[in-house]
Amino acid sequence: MAESPARRSGVPIEVRGLRKRYRSTPAVDDLSFTVEPGKVTGFVGPNGAGKSTTMRIILGLDAPDAGTALVGGRPYRTLERPLRTVGALLDASAVHPGRSARNHLRWLAHSNAIPRRRVDEVLDLAGLASVGRRAVGGFSLGMRQRLGIAAALLGDPAVVIFDEPVNGLDLEGIQWIRGLLRSLAGDGRAVLVSSHLMSELQDSADHLLVIGRGRLLADTSVRDLVATASGDRVAVRTGMRVEAMTTLAGAGAPTAITDDETVTVSGLPVERVVDLLTRGGVSFTGVSAHRATLEEAYMELTRDAVEFSSGDDGRPGR
Repeated sequence: MAESPARRSGVPIEVRGLRKRYRSTPAVDDLSFTVEPGKVTGFVGPNGAGKSTTMRIILGLDAPDAGTALVGGRPYRTLERPLRTVGALLDASAVHPGRSARNHLRWLAHSNAIPRRRVDEVLDLAGLASVGRRAVGGFSLGMRQRLGIAAALLGDPAVVIFDEPVNGLDLEGIQWIRGLLRSLAGDGRAVLVSSHLMSELQDSADHLLVIGRGRLLADTSVRDLVATASGDRVAVRTGMRVEAMTTLAGAGAPTAITDDETVTVSGLPVERVVDLLTRGGVSFTGVSAHRATLEEAYMELTRDAVEFSSGDDGRPGR
């Protein structure tokens, strides 16, 4: 994609003091954050946390009760040709089923004074060049998702917002999305991605915004969040679990059985664990510092912010 002056100077998303209520229920409660250019920022939280409401406010689809949501210092609704600044995928099904993929993109391009040649470029980028003349009504969910991404990139925007971009995609499509996100951020764009799949964000995101019940729980790098969740735990693989626990507990370290062959110990460095086990005559096949997954870190952080859990009768919100 050709680089634009807007991207070279950097266009952030800036949310400040955002509040939104639906009747008596707060959807977003004093939310503030910045999505920086040149990074893939994951936007995560339990169902009902306020992610979709926040993205809709950023895109001018909902009005906040208080606070601001700006793109490059301006409200989305004031952008003269918004697709040239912000590209978004919120609902891949929001396309007339009788219209071809190419005509859908041509209509969007015309509305924002985007050259028609760009339509073929994004169709090719999204892997839809061979089906551009087919009616969207015959598309699979994954193909609709690709079309939505093509539409988001039509104006070569400085800011990209994707809601669940891997939804409906096969393995090849998921790998394509990973590379696309990294490429967009590498171009200097601000990339905001909402997803329930922590494994995908662990592979593609630089930064995370975690919200719960409309409030910001964390604004941190993926690396720092995982490091915090990993703590000072050490995993020991051994067939002598009881003996290992007894030996390590004797040094004042809390221990727990993780699985049939693993004991986890807290508060001791790896070197000290190895020394204690060796001196105690406890055989082991591996000792390593525990590294939490992003999913583990996320679950620990949002445990008290889950509004809908198994057994609830309420309908999950977004």
